[in-house]
Amino acid sequence: MVTAAVCAVVAGYRSYAAIAEWVADVPAATALALGMTADRRPSEAMIRRLLQAMDPQLLTAAIGVWLAGRATVTTSTAGRAIAVDGKTLRGSRTTDTPARHVMTACDQATGAVLASIDVDGKTNESPCAGHAAMA
Repeated sequence: MVTAAVCAVVAGYRSYAAIAEWVADVPAATALALGMTADRRPSEAMIRRLLQAMDPQLLTAAIGVWLAGRATVTTSTAGRAIAVDGKTLRGSRTTDTPARHVMTACDQATGAVLASIDVDGKTNESPCAGHAAMA
């Protein structure tokens, strides 16, 4: 289910209802490839409960490790370039909380996210760069 939810989000489906719609609409062969039975798909409520129970940093780390394992590196690690950038997460602001700010380190050769950390929105991200690269 997690893989299906990630695929749905990558395809542009952002809400729990939209993710469930994507899961319900994928062809039977795709459902089977994602580990679901073609005639029994998870409901929106099941998807919501699963995703809300997950630690987003652990999921990000797991996806990064998976991507790094699948990528082919054409450059040596001596010339490794890591891009570090901060972003405000769209849709993360609520009436009670400000939008989340994160800093992410990405391997330029593989495109894999190496680390992502929360950053105080009122600070310069530069002091956090070492932490993101080391995480």
